[in-house]
Amino acid sequence: MITKKVLYVLSMVSFLYANVSETEIGINIGMTSTKNENGSNFENPTFGISYQDNTYIISPRVDIEYVSLKNEPAKALIKASINGVYEYENRSNFSPYALAGVGYEQVEGEVKSIIESHAFVHGGIGLRLDIEDGYKARIEGKFLQILGGEDEENEAVITAGLSIPLTYVKPIPKRPRKRRVIKPIQIVKPIIIHEPPKIFHSNNNECSIKISAADFDRDGIEDRLDQCPNTPCNFSVDGYGCPIKATLKIHFTTSSSRIRDYSMIKVEEFAKFLLQNRGSMVTIIGHTDSVGSAISNRRLSHKRAKSVVSALIAKGVSPARIHAEGRGESDPITTNKTADGKAKNRRIEAVLNYPKRRR
Repeated sequence: MITKKVLYVLSMVSFLYANVSETEIGINIGMTSTKNENGSNFENPTFGISYQDNTYIISPRVDIEYVSLKNEPAKALIKASINGVYEYENRSNFSPYALAGVGYEQVEGEVKSIIESHAFVHGGIGLRLDIEDGYKARIEGKFLQILGGEDEENEAVITAGLSIPLTYVKPIPKRPRKRRVIKPIQIVKPIIIHEPPKIFHSNNNECSIKISAADFDRDGIEDRLDQCPNTPCNFSVDGYGCPIKATLKIHFTTSSSRIRDYSMIKVEEFAKFLLQNRGSMVTIIGHTDSVGSAISNRRLSHKRAKSVVSALIAKGVSPARIHAEGRGESDPITTNKTADGKAKNRRIEAVLNYPKRRR
């Protein structure tokens, strides 16, 4: 009966929040130890549900748990808590996280001065495994401290469960590269030409040289002052050498938000840069030309920006660092009267800011 009610609540929550991005619900089972004075004894079955919003650096999460008590004068514990979850960025499928929160524990069949309802604080650690299509497996351990209790001072909880995305944009699969056939060449005697040594730069010499001083990533800031090494080409930078804005050369299928396969390499390069330079917050902005209505263009530009955000998240970038914005045709950089101008206006921009400014 309890399981049916929980499933009904979960289905209603999924329906109500079907258009909310970067949120998930969790279903967890485990064991709780209520007697920890002489070592933990995990003998009390635990079932819980949670709701988490991943659009912040520290993700808010609401937990509701039911603990069936064994060898206790009371029948069960019903706990509700509000928590903050911090996940550590990682390019693998595994991500460790920490959490802390406050809540209230209602005791069914409480006994005065023995086991009573009280507020509590708790903290814990966990490990998340990305499965597929936004689904995640989790294992978590928490330690709970009762506030104001007499005998029931603390509890230990171990749970495992599944997180279900309320909305999810499936990342674009990478097209396998075709194997190149190398033809045999005729070996000839080399001709030695004496030339002055060349200076090699990053980015495979794609970036133009801006200054004569040492500038490995060619962003115009000397290496000794550059706090963001390996800045990609075409980024404008601040006085610290950190990128603040660029147009990403990402192409989409006509009238669609699907990223073309050959543009995924640009997404991978940008994701790699963000993982190497973690102090920035990123806004992905979509723009269109003037063809079509303003409303439909704004909607399409936002969908395209969200596709880029989802692709970056799939490459390991924390969803708390990036968000999407669509401006449609409202911010052109050139005329919409020519085919070339329209192509330039159909663009994706990345704008970076640094909440904790470097010194």
